[in-house]
Amino acid sequence: MPDLSRREALRLCGVTLSGAVAGCSTGSRESSDPTLGELDVSNHDFRSYAVSVLFLDDDEPVYHGERTATPAEPETADSSEVARLGGATFEDAPTDVGDYVLYAWRDDQPVSEWRKFDFREHDSSCIGLMVQIGDTTSRTGEVSIWYTNNPERCPAKATTASE
Repeated sequence: MPDLSRREALRLCGVTLSGAVAGCSTGSRESSDPTLGELDVSNHDFRSYAVSVLFLDDDEPVYHGERTATPAEPETADSSEVARLGGATFEDAPTDVGDYVLYAWRDDQPVSEWRKFDFREHDSSCIGLMVQIGDTTSRTGEVSIWYTNNPERCPAKATTASE
């Protein structure tokens, strides 16, 4: 994942939120199952983390991946302000996500703290996901999942975890 400046990160959050609002206006899911366009990690914390994702299809694992999310970079050595976000990208995640459920966590978080994203609950043909560590006010390692219905990347042909 390329390094993001604060301005780029705010733009991404704006696109994510506008995509979420746009998704609420559709009446029903489009004719095909959703496709995962991108799965990235955005790290607001000044330390790196191992981030894991697990895709399940009816409680059966179809993909598990782990990436090291690079740390955010402070504006100056003693600053608490972020100059660039850290992160990672899951480039080999399945794109044909149909009825999958995604779980995301960092390091050794207990299962009770994993975050969940259920693709069946979203009316969109293409979804982009951002696993976020921390936020702009609290750089602690809290994990959240953000989504957009208008990712920059949306593959022409979907692939499954078995391909």
